[in-house]
Amino acid sequence: MSQRHDNSPAAALSRRAALVTGGSAALLAASGLPLRAQEKFPSKPIEVVTHAGVGGGTDITARMMMVHAPSVFGTEFVVVNKTGGSGAAALAYAASRPKDGYTIMLITQTHLLTMIRSKTPTQFDDLVPLARATDDPQIVMVRKESPLKKVADLVAAGKARSLKFGTTQLGGVDHIGVLGFGKAAGLHAPTIVPFRGGGDIVINLVGGNIDCGLLNYAEAESQIKAGDVRCLVQLSEKRMASLPDVPTGKEAGINSVFSTVRGFVTLKGLPADRSKALEEGLIKSMQGPLYKAYLDSSGQSPDSVVGSQGWGAQLAEFNRDGRKALEDLGLLK
Repeated sequence: MSQRHDNSPAAALSRRAALVTGGSAALLAASGLPLRAQEKFPSKPIEVVTHAGVGGGTDITARMMMVHAPSVFGTEFVVVNKTGGSGAAALAYAASRPKDGYTIMLITQTHLLTMIRSKTPTQFDDLVPLARATDDPQIVMVRKESPLKKVADLVAAGKARSLKFGTTQLGGVDHIGVLGFGKAAGLHAPTIVPFRGGGDIVINLVGGNIDCGLLNYAEAESQIKAGDVRCLVQLSEKRMASLPDVPTGKEAGINSVFSTVRGFVTLKGLPADRSKALEEGLIKSMQGPLYKAYLDSSGQSPDSVVGSQGWGAQLAEFNRDGRKALEDLGLLK
């Protein structure tokens, strides 16, 4: 049966457009270039890789971000806990995934120290910062019976002798924080006493086994409220709402700001438009009321959430300072 063709000008124009479109698509396919302009992002679940076990601080932060994220991004999020090697296992897993925006990491300063010390295949320059999630200032504390009543007493004592500071790990984030504070305050090199975690530091501080502890507010909240420990100085840019009467280091003439920070990154190779979409979506997700309530209840800075520029600058500063501190400690091979 013969077919009749519409030879009108409009029909001819339609046929030519179809040929051009089809030819362009064929050329793109032949060249191996993806048809990304037509692909919606995200169109499948996004993995959030953490180095913490379920229930750890980093794991909780990831899950709190995820409260609002599905509605912001229009897709689900899944936490992938890859413990081991102080972040090395998480870094290796993230590096093995496609650079398509469907895998992001929630990291802390610990990851940077691991990269510096262990020379992992993934290094600092491979990270692409997206958004900071938490800024948890460190606080110098003493037990209630301590003769150190204010920060001036601490400085005077630390210039006369080496004070015993409790930290969580030799060569770790807290250790570097103590050394930085001691140097800024002009103290004798502190004596570092390592413990398994913040809870053990608090117990030994209250028990009088150490002079001082460098802790986050949440780690000693019960003891602070009960009056068992006294906060002398907070290493934050401005006073925390939970500690309105405790001066910052800068207010006391000590140029030392130090926090436990957590934030989201991806790895090099991700297209810039997807990186931007992730940054904007993460910030919006962490501006939700439940996430803000989480920051407030855990004693963290209400200004915790910042974008890629501020987060990247903070990571670069710690990477530089952390490397120098490890060199000074003789911990770099």
